[in-house]
Amino acid sequence: MKNKPVKCKDVFNYICDKLDADLNSPKCRSIKKHIDDCPNCITYLDSLKKTILLYKVYPKVKAPKGSIKEIFAKLEIES
Repeated sequence: MKNKPVKCKDVFNYICDKLDADLNSPKCRSIKKHIDDCPNCITYLDSLKKTILLYKVYPKVKAPKGSIKEIFAKLEIES
């Protein structure tokens, strides 16, 4: 049985849902191959790596009181 082709959506979902997954699993190998050949996923992964690096490098900052609710309201997310 042949695996279906990996799409960018699959990469995003897998990275978000399975960060602790077996890195040598068939699914992970398929995703790595897709990333190697996909400029959009290369950019996404690079952005994710930079975000993690910035999170580690810069000190934690507290948002002003009420700003989280304001951000959620602008994004139309319930808090």
